[in-house]
Amino acid sequence: MTRVMLVNPHYYDDIFTRSRVRAAILPGTTPLGLLCVAAPLVRDGHPVRIVDLNVAPSPNERLAHELSEFKPEVVGITATTPLIHKAYHIAEQAKRFNPETLVIAGGPHASAMPREVLGESAIDCAVRGEGDFVLSRIVSEGLSTAIPNLHFKRDGETVASPSQDAFVQDIDALPPTPYDLLDIGRYRQPRISSRTSPVGYYETSRGCFARCVFCNKNIHGYKVRMKSVARVVDDMERMLKLGFREIQIIDDIFTADMDRARAVCEEIMRRRLRFPWYPRGGLRVDRVEPGLLRMMRRAGCYRIPFGIESGSQRVLDVIRKKITLDQARNAVRWAKAAGLQTECYFMLGLPSETEEDLKRTIEFAIELDPDYAKFATTIPLPGTPMFDSMKAAGRIKTTDWKKYNFSTSPKELYDHDVLPWQTLERYETASYRRFYFRSFYVLKTLLKTADAGTLMQHARAFLKTRW
Repeated sequence: MTRVMLVNPHYYDDIFTRSRVRAAILPGTTPLGLLCVAAPLVRDGHPVRIVDLNVAPSPNERLAHELSEFKPEVVGITATTPLIHKAYHIAEQAKRFNPETLVIAGGPHASAMPREVLGESAIDCAVRGEGDFVLSRIVSEGLSTAIPNLHFKRDGETVASPSQDAFVQDIDALPPTPYDLLDIGRYRQPRISSRTSPVGYYETSRGCFARCVFCNKNIHGYKVRMKSVARVVDDMERMLKLGFREIQIIDDIFTADMDRARAVCEEIMRRRLRFPWYPRGGLRVDRVEPGLLRMMRRAGCYRIPFGIESGSQRVLDVIRKKITLDQARNAVRWAKAAGLQTECYFMLGLPSETEEDLKRTIEFAIELDPDYAKFATTIPLPGTPMFDSMKAAGRIKTTDWKKYNFSTSPKELYDHDVLPWQTLERYETASYRRFYFRSFYVLKTLLKTADAGTLMQHARAFLKTRW
């Protein structure tokens, strides 16, 4: 048997310390990707340890202790683009403890830029896309071109194995997610973004059929694969027995098949499971209807986030969102009528956007009047069509990936094709102030939060927000 340590880098301070939305997020977010990778290893009897540095009081000390005490033979690290430098540091630490340790990286950045990752670090292998069964094969067979979706070092060269999309065709065949590898009590979120804690993340499907230019699909791809209704609710029931009190679904599109989503709700109610949940990954406004939203509410769902992105139909068409403003209006109205909280996400500085488009987005957010609205200036990430087109046009200023986060001003990253940064920064500030400082909104929120018993939590979040 092979000792495998899976590491989640400490990211909260780097990503969210200066973010406007930091009050709505705590470090205790379930490392679901690592849990999924761990599942086949646990099934096969390998000793597996998940080291979530994001919930460790002293991340460097925790890492050193775990390496010394567990003595892993394989270390797997997940990393998004702004965290890849931390993955490099973890790899160096692992090699310092034992130069023979096999260090493997996965996640969005390793999938998008595997050769760069290997060339810049002590990492031995980069896994592209889904790693569930890939890692278990590496542990059993060693690095080999017979295993798809790998880049790895061999005799001073980088070797690539053949690519294979949607590596896990039947996600019902995935072993149970080993949440018991975590200290579940640490996974808590503020009341502004949850109803209760601990909070467990869960996937009912993988993949997204949409092809928005700003989104990276190099992990789960464009083919939507769904777990059966029975598997979904079995897993939820098990999570509740383990100690989670709320479940947040992180699918790209939980309602891609609305009949299946309805059946999940029916099964939750049939089993008389009572727990708060919501589709944290967001729903498309063209994949909801009134009856489904009412059933979700009856089954315990309390909030619906919608990724709307822009109040300009022209911009929505440019980014290939494939939704209409009327669909957004209907979806938000239907969710409110079903008694659900509503949350809308908007992006500022999308390709070709003008000052008039920015104004339309803010006015559209006010028109929709959701319970929460999030506005963020666009960040182009590697592996997306938007990044590729900006790079080809010479508008990417830096590939210092640690700057690609919510705490760095995007003006350090790229030049917009139309707008000066002074204008974009002014509108990002204006978007929050115009939406949240409306007297009607303030009064409505005071009444709702007082009734729900979350007034003080919302007040603290308001004071922590950078307006």
